[in-house]
Order: sequence, then C-alpha cells, then structure tokens
Amino acid sequence: MPSRTTRWYLLDPLSEEEQSTQNSLFYREDEVSKVKRIGSRELTQARSVLALGLLLGSSSLALGQPAPAQPAQPPAGQPAPAGQPAPQPAQPDPAQPDPAQPDPGSALPEQAPPPTPADLSPAQLEQVRKEMMAMPKLLESHGYFRAGIGVNSKGGDQEAFQAPGAYSKYRLGNETETYGELGFDINWVNPDKTATWFKTSLMLAIVAPMNSTFDVLQAIAVRQAYAEAGRIFESKPDLTVWAGQRFYRRKDVHITDFFHHDMSAYGAGFQDYKLGEGKAKIAVAYLGSSNDNPMGAPPLQVGRLLKNTFDLRLYDLPVGTSTLEFWLNPTLVVDQSKDVTYNGVGGGVFYFTPFMGGFNEVSLEFGVGGSANFSPGLDTSIDSAGWMLRLVERATVQLNPQLSMMWTAVAQLDNKNGDADNGIGESSRGNLWLSAGARPVYNFTKYTGIAIEGGVDIVQAEPADDGDPATEDTIDVGFLGKLTVAPLIRTGMDFWARPEIRAFVTAAVWNDAIKGRVGGAPFADDNFGVTAGVQAESWW
Repeated sequence: MPSRTTRWYLLDPLSEEEQSTQNSLFYREDEVSKVKRIGSRELTQARSVLALGLLLGSSSLALGQPAPAQPAQPPAGQPAPAGQPAPQPAQPDPAQPDPAQPDPGSALPEQAPPPTPADLSPAQLEQVRKEMMAMPKLLESHGYFRAGIGVNSKGGDQEAFQAPGAYSKYRLGNETETYGELGFDINWVNPDKTATWFKTSLMLAIVAPMNSTFDVLQAIAVRQAYAEAGRIFESKPDLTVWAGQRFYRRKDVHITDFFHHDMSAYGAGFQDYKLGEGKAKIAVAYLGSSNDNPMGAPPLQVGRLLKNTFDLRLYDLPVGTSTLEFWLNPTLVVDQSKDVTYNGVGGGVFYFTPFMGGFNEVSLEFGVGGSANFSPGLDTSIDSAGWMLRLVERATVQLNPQLSMMWTAVAQLDNKNGDADNGIGESSRGNLWLSAGARPVYNFTKYTGIAIEGGVDIVQAEPADDGDPATEDTIDVGFLGKLTVAPLIRTGMDFWARPEIRAFVTAAVWNDAIKGRVGGAPFADDNFGVTAGVQAESWW
C-alpha cells in the first residue's frame, strides 16, 4: 500500500452498483485547486494516472520489522529430539504487542521527501500531462479574444486601413476594437464519446471600444446555443444530429478575418453520414433567419420576412491525397405581396490538400438571388436577378521548425443589384474586388519571434448615374497597400501558437480614387498613414 507521504488519493470509492449512477473525486493533495470530477467510465483512466503518480512519486513503506530469530523446528512428521518437548502452536499474548505489526501509536520510519515536478524528467512530466488532459470532461470551456491599444502618426487613437468595397482587411496591427467569445460545452452523457453521447453548447460574444478599463460594451450577442448527439445508430457511429443556433461549417482566411464561407444560423440537421465503406460523407441542414421588412415597404401578410435555407453537402471525397467538397444552397423567401422576391440558389466546390506541414484550399462559389451572399442571412439589398462569383485561395505552411506562413488571394465579382445595364445605357460591369497577401512568422527562439504581414486590395465599383456627362462613364479603381511589422512573444513555433503578445508598426498607402475614405478623419486628406501599438490575441 502507498506510504503516508504519497500525494495521490481516490476519495469516496464506489461499489459496483454505485459506479453506474454516481461520481467519484480524484485529486492530488498539493493541487486541491485542480479538482477534477470524473464519472465511472473515466475511473479506469483515473486509476492509470494514479498508478503513474505512485510509480513516479512514492517510495515503499515497510509493513513491519523482521521477526526475531526462532529455534529451528524439525520437519513436519518427525519427532522432536530427545530432551525437547514437542512443539506447541504459538499462542499470542494479549499483553504483548505483536512485533510483526507496527504500533499504531508509534511514529513511522523516516522517509525521503516525495519528489517534486523538478525531480521528474521532461518525458515523465509530459506523460502525466497527457494522461490528465486525456480525461473526458463534463464541462469544457473554449473561446477567443483580442485586445490592445494603438496610436496614429497624427497623435490620436489608432485607425484601421481598409479599402471601401473590400470585404475584409489585413488584420495584423490593423484592428481597433476589443472582441471576445466565451463558450461552454456540457457533456451530459459519455464525454469520451465511445458510446451514445449528448452535449449542449453556449457561446456569447462581446465587442467593446478600446477606450479605457471597464468599457461599456458596444454589443453583446448569443453566437451559439445548440444541442448535439452522436453515436445514436450503431451502423453509423460518425453521424451526429443537432438543433439550435451554431457556427456551421465555416471557412475563413485568418490573416484577413474573412469568413468567405459561413452558413452559421438557427436550424437543425445532421453531419458525417458516411456513404458505404469509403470516406465520402454527406451533411444536410435547414437554416433560417428573419429580418425586418425593407424600409418603406408596406406590412406583409406573412409578418417578418423569413429566409429558408437548405444546405446540402457531399464532402471528404478522396482525390489522391486531397479531398473534394460539393455544396448546394437553395433558398426560399415567402412574400405574398410578390413585389420583391428573394428566392435563389447557390453552390460551390472546395479542393483541400495537405501541404508542407499545413494545408492549401481553393474554393469557387456562385450564387443568384437570395443565395448571392453565401449566407443564411437575409440581405434585402440583393435583387432577385443579382449574383456573385467568388474565388478564394488560402494556405498555411510550416516551411521549417522556425518559419511558418499563411497566404491568401481573392477574386470576387458581383452584380447584386441585378441590373442588365448600369443605369446609363451600358452593360453592367458589376463590382470587382481583388486581394492578395501573406504573413510569414519567424521564431528566433521557442517563445520569441517576428511577424511581417503585407497585403494589397484593388476595388472597382460600377459607375453610377450622377447626372454629370463628364463622369458618367468613369470607373475609378481603388488601390490600398498595407504592411505591418510585429515582434512577438508566443507559446510556440507553430503558426497557430497562441496566446500571442505583440507590438506593431503598420503603414498603409492608397490612391486618389479612394482618398478620404481610408484611415478615418486623421488621414482624410492623405494618401499615406502610420499607426503603432500593442495587442494580445488568444484562443483556447
């Protein structure tokens, strides 16, 4: 048995009957604040960690001292030598303590102090950490935040540089708000997901200005609130079923914070229905969102407009070492007035390839009418004949242990107003947005490094009929280039290593076509701007 100095304990051991309905508590005496409550299914894992802790941290305790020497006894069945009485069974003397048993009142023998984490090898510490982290958890926390402060070259608060008409900006050293997400998952049944399991998820998000401590929130929102179950059918162990509000199959370019494919909404559906014995799977979801009636429109008989979106996917289709995903997105909006219709259909294809320690993905999406925003959200500014075409390239690579990089390129053309011409008798050319950029990250040591992010955005809007014949056929092409240098303190050498603490200097330049619409009031009359500051970013 372990000695009294052993620091691992199992409290409230359960009977076999109790193990099916109750929990037990497993903890280390010197880490009481790290109490973990585990169910009966996790008891085996807890015992493995207990055994490891005992192996590494305890020394054996002698259960007694050697018994005093006794006269030799003849072998069984032989008579005692002459002059010696026959041996009699030993009778314990109640007045004398048994020398083979320790005195309860006496002190235990002196022992060496138990080892501390400093006494263990890195491999032993890593093994203990992995065992503890592998334990299924009843409650899990996950989230994200970014926060910091900056100054512009004119002496005022930091301003962001983004081209008008661009759907995103290159974000390193170019964010001017505090943003956070805090989510919790409750695993109600079988947290290890080795049998039928159930969980619920809740996530809140906040946005605050970077003014001072105890900022008043600009916004607080429920981002996720849903329930999910899995391993319901033995023949389809990968299949999961869900309902509520959730992030749904999002794809984003991290360095621009551009969620180019985001079907997050309220709804229900199933995922990971495996087709046959191959790797291909399907997912089906109904997604809905409502909106107020368009400004000035008469009240509708149906009440608020509701966009009904059906998300149909076939994915994980193997193509060599790569995979393909196909997406179909019909939408339906009921409007009995028939004045405006927001029905539509969209779709896309995504080609994903493992690449240089990371990945590369190329996607092509096209949507018409209500599906032209690639989102379940209802955008009443899109005409029934409006459309959008979007091509996105994104990649993250680990070039060597110290150097990682993410890059992206976007080409997008849209004609959301659906005009066959531009209002002045010419064929509509739509709105164009082109973007390309990269962020290499180099680590000097495991925890220090530098990031350099550069990006270019080109925007072109179709000409409007402003009544001036001299400018009615003019198409202005806007250009913005941005560069940021940021020394880093981070938790590792991987591109995704977080938390990350940064200092940064950002410079941007733009042309006259978008002058006055970049950099806010401090740079309204300029074609160049500089900001500097500090920021922290983390996710878990």
